[in-house]
Amino acid sequence: MFSVAVSVLTALVVWSVAALALVWGRLPGGRRRALALVTSALGLVMLMVALSAQGHREAQTTGQFLLGGAYVTGHASASASLRYYVATAVCLLLGTAGLALPDDTARRLDRHPVAVAVALSLLVTALRFALEKVAAPETWAYAVGITWLAPVVGAVFFLRAREEGKGWRAVMSALLRYAVAARGAVALLMVVATAFRLGSHYDLSAVKHVRVRGDEYWFAPGGARQILYLGVIPQVTFWVAYTVVAGLIGAGLAAAIFHIRGGQGTETVPVEPPDGGSRELSA
Repeated sequence: MFSVAVSVLTALVVWSVAALALVWGRLPGGRRRALALVTSALGLVMLMVALSAQGHREAQTTGQFLLGGAYVTGHASASASLRYYVATAVCLLLGTAGLALPDDTARRLDRHPVAVAVALSLLVTALRFALEKVAAPETWAYAVGITWLAPVVGAVFFLRAREEGKGWRAVMSALLRYAVAARGAVALLMVVATAFRLGSHYDLSAVKHVRVRGDEYWFAPGGARQILYLGVIPQVTFWVAYTVVAGLIGAGLAAAIFHIRGGQGTETVPVEPPDGGSRELSA
């Protein structure tokens, strides 16, 4: 029961932060700067915690093949303060960028929702890799993953299509482009991490065999077959499909909310765009 409550709370927090990041460009300037200040303040708190942290910690890095059971990909060992320094760097970097970015630049970014979503996914992937390298707790790594983002991305794409009078085909196209880019980046990281033994759950070199429907498959550590079958193919097939489906679920929930509230969310998003209109959201 406790683990379920933690998972629900984690999902709510991650989805809230992701939603703020995805619509950040359209927030009023005052709110953007306030969020940037809060983020920077959180970075300073992390810095103070880092300075007081002592000792050394070790942690396992775990992954899973598709939706199967988890497996250990390696072990990480680092100073107990390093995870807080990573959090400090991320918070201060984002806070500084939020304060420095002009309003017109923020508005230009808002016109490219797919690019913003992909950039957010790349940042999350890089942060996940860094946290695993510094032996952050599993709960930290669990919360930082692009798997959480798909429903929120889908909801945001629906809202943009609704505003622009575009159809569900535009939402589907945007989700597909986002999924291919985000999961393609993860596949590339897996190739590099495995080939160079970089550690983290992206490094598959320690996964010598997997069990699928009772059958076992064995792989040479760091071999092309291991990278292809355990990393690249699942990312560009199953996880792309998952991202699109989860995104459509998020878009459907957003449409349902507008309908229940008496809005015209489902009516103003046509099945097909107007004649001569673009069928896609801006990249």
